[in-house]
Amino acid sequence: MSALNRLALLSLFVLPSCASKETRNTLADDLVGEWRNVYLNVTMPTVGNSDSTATTVCDSVNWEAMLHIKPIHTFFNKDGTYRSEYYTLSDSLFRKTSGTWHVSNDTLVMNESDGVTYKLHTTVKNNLAEFDGVLDFDSDGKADDHYVGRQRKQ
Repeated sequence: MSALNRLALLSLFVLPSCASKETRNTLADDLVGEWRNVYLNVTMPTVGNSDSTATTVCDSVNWEAMLHIKPIHTFFNKDGTYRSEYYTLSDSLFRKTSGTWHVSNDTLVMNESDGVTYKLHTTVKNNLAEFDGVLDFDSDGKADDHYVGRQRKQ
């Protein structure tokens, strides 16, 4: 095999591995900063531990009317920590969550300080992040609610 053929064969293995590492690093880098919710779609199949299914859909137009809070502020820090701040409609901070975060392939892993872990498939394009995963949105003790959320970078 000629040196040129070996080089071509080697590039088939080396270049894809470089590209995948760059993608992971880019997603983590893209997430660093302040974000605000602009869209939420949650389907809860056992809402309130019942047989009923409920869906909540909010966007920037009806967010405050539906949820009775301001869009959530989330800050992802370079050191792998994050915090989310929840404000009333009169701009009073009423809840703050925090923890650590990292990216694994295309998944954002958030470990809250209270022990809850979220794993959300994540994409970022044009300063708009989309998060997709299963969690316990309705607080019924079952992580069975399909969540799709979008946040805009500030």
